[in-house]
Amino acid sequence: MIGVVPAGTSVELPGADIVLREKTILGCMMGSNRFRVDMPRYVELYQSGHLRLDEMISARLPLEQVNDAFERCAAGGRHAA
Repeated sequence: MIGVVPAGTSVELPGADIVLREKTILGCMMGSNRFRVDMPRYVELYQSGHLRLDEMISARLPLEQVNDAFERCAAGGRHAA
């Protein structure tokens, strides 16, 4: 399961899968990152060219068009820039 369930929500799991298939349940918060360690490393990777974030940017819009940007995301970026 990936994602966040609303507060107070219970999740039902098949007990046999946990026992017979030796599955485990693991929770994490924010990807279980170690911010003080991970962020400097990400910056280093970006600056060295190993983490190519700029190529992930499909468009730049002014803040006034933030709603248009969200609509583009929901549509899978199919709107013309």
